[in-house]
Amino acid sequence: MVEYIIDEDYESVRVDRFLRKHLKNINLSEIYKMLRKGKIKINNKKISQDYRLVLGDIISICLPETFKENEEEKFINLNQDRKEKLKEMIVFENEKLFIVNKSLGDVVHKGSGHNISLLEEFRSYYSNSNINFVNRIDKLTSGLLIGAKNIKTAREIAKEIQSGNIVKKYYILVHGNIEKDNFILENYLKKDEEKVIVSDIEKEGYKKSITYFRKIKEYDKCTLLEAELKTGRTHQLRAQLNHIGNTIVGDTKYGKNEKENIMYLFSYYLKIDLYNLEIKLEVPNYFKK
Repeated sequence: MVEYIIDEDYESVRVDRFLRKHLKNINLSEIYKMLRKGKIKINNKKISQDYRLVLGDIISICLPETFKENEEEKFINLNQDRKEKLKEMIVFENEKLFIVNKSLGDVVHKGSGHNISLLEEFRSYYSNSNINFVNRIDKLTSGLLIGAKNIKTAREIAKEIQSGNIVKKYYILVHGNIEKDNFILENYLKKDEEKVIVSDIEKEGYKKSITYFRKIKEYDKCTLLEAELKTGRTHQLRAQLNHIGNTIVGDTKYGKNEKENIMYLFSYYLKIDLYNLEIKLEVPNYFKK
C-alpha cells in the first residue's frame, strides 16, 4: 500500500492527472481499472477518474506486487555537509512536525528538471518515508515551510489550512510606490498551464482569493510590504500584485524581464493555534541590501 497526501500544489487537480504523474510505470487504462475496482481510494472511499483533489486528501493505492518490488522507496544518500545544512534549516520540531526556513533555490518537490527535492532529503534525514510538506513555496521564494512527520499530522494541518486557522505572513519587495498604508486585494484566480489568471469578477473555475497588505517602508522605486494570506491559492501573491502593476522584484514569471536570481518574497511568520505554535523570523539579509 502506498499513500500520498495532497498539498496546496495539487489542490483541484483531477485525480487521473495526479496518478499519471506519480504512477509512470502503469499505463492509463490500468490506472482507470484500479479506480473502478477500488484499488485506488481517497479517504478510504472509491472515487471516479474525474474527481478533483482537495487539500488534505489521502490517496491510498494498492499496487501490484511487481510494481512494489521495483518502486519500493529508498532513502537518498546525504553527505555530512548537506545533513548539517538541513539541520540548520529546522527552526522548530517536535514528535509530530518540523518547521523549515527554506533557502532560496531549494525545491520542495521534484519535477521540472529537479530529480531531488527537500522532500526526499528530509525523508532521508529523518529516515522516515511518511514525511510530507503540507504547504509549498516556490524555488525562488524562501521562508517557513511546514513538514509533517506522519500522515495523521499532515491531515490535521491540511484541515487547519483549509479552515483558515493557520496564519501566514510574508515580506515582499515590489516595484513601484504604493500610496495606501493598508489595503486588501480581493479577486478570483484560476490556475492555467503556465500561469495563474486573475479576474476582478467571479467566473466559473475561478477561486476567490483574499490578501491583506501593510506598507512597511517606501523606497525610491520600490515598496516593502507585509502580506497576510486569507486564502492560499497557487501563486496568489505573485499574480495579485502583478495584476495591480506592482510586481514582486525578481519575479521573472509574472513580472519584468529582469536578470534576477532572487525573488524578494519571504515567508516570515507562521501561527498554528492547534499546536500552540508561533514562529517569527527577521527580514533576510538579502532584503536589506
